[in-house]
Amino acid sequence: MLRLQARWRRAYSPPMRTIPTDLLRALVTVVDLGGYTRAGERLGRTQPAVSLQIRRLQDLLGVALLERDGATPRLTEAGEICLGYARRILALHDDMLHRLVAHGAGARIRIGFPTDFADHFLPHVLTGLQDGHDLPGHVEVVSDLSVNLLRDVRAGSLDIALAMTPSHLPDGAMASWREAVMWVGAGPAPVTTGGVVMLVAYPEGCLYRRTMLALLQQAGRMCDVVYTTGSLSGLAAAVRAGMGVSALSRRLAPAGLSEIRDLPELPDMTAGLYLGPRAQGTRIRALAARLADALRP
Repeated sequence: MLRLQARWRRAYSPPMRTIPTDLLRALVTVVDLGGYTRAGERLGRTQPAVSLQIRRLQDLLGVALLERDGATPRLTEAGEICLGYARRILALHDDMLHRLVAHGAGARIRIGFPTDFADHFLPHVLTGLQDGHDLPGHVEVVSDLSVNLLRDVRAGSLDIALAMTPSHLPDGAMASWREAVMWVGAGPAPVTTGGVVMLVAYPEGCLYRRTMLALLQQAGRMCDVVYTTGSLSGLAAAVRAGMGVSALSRRLAPAGLSEIRDLPELPDMTAGLYLGPRAQGTRIRALAARLADALRP
């Protein structure tokens, strides 16, 4: 007896590809700001990191989205299509965060401060807000480099972030002000060894650190970072001990440090308060306004 067996084969379907929203946000930001460098500063990333995000997005989609037109990247035909979808997807994404997360009565508010601002202002500012009953019950405070705070507030991991940027780039800040920056040391002269300027700095990615290195290199002065610390107190202790010199906001410089004038002049920087996606029309915006009043010079 002949037996027939029917075998059902499941049709092959390729794995679903998912496009991360941070890649779409990188594309929109590059186009809106006209370049990778400014997009990186807006997103809290380096220029190579943004380029890598665009390359990854192109790899996932299998098409070229941007091409060079001089110094400005230009959208391809596929890029124009992708950009339209990206704007709509990000608008829906941010609206979802606002609707589903922002209205939770007991939602925790996350605030980020740069390390030196946290050490200098945080106890006084938070005490003042508590005394005035302006501080919501559930608040978490994190301290980090400005570049990381900007990245996290854009991504929605923070609701409010205070961050330092170059003086001409306070893009997207709900409030901003200038901060004068100065060289500080144990005495009025730079600390040098064999003509090399010894530097005390915050970790890699810090705006003060990048500015010090760039200015000294442009002036033809050799320099070396001899001490790295994540705290204002640690930085001040190393400078007081004569290990090297550093750069700080003038009004944040701890007592006992001397201003050094025999080095390239440091430019002003901009302190800005940035709001995450949850902040629109909520108590978070009101809290940010009170913080701005408390932190402005």
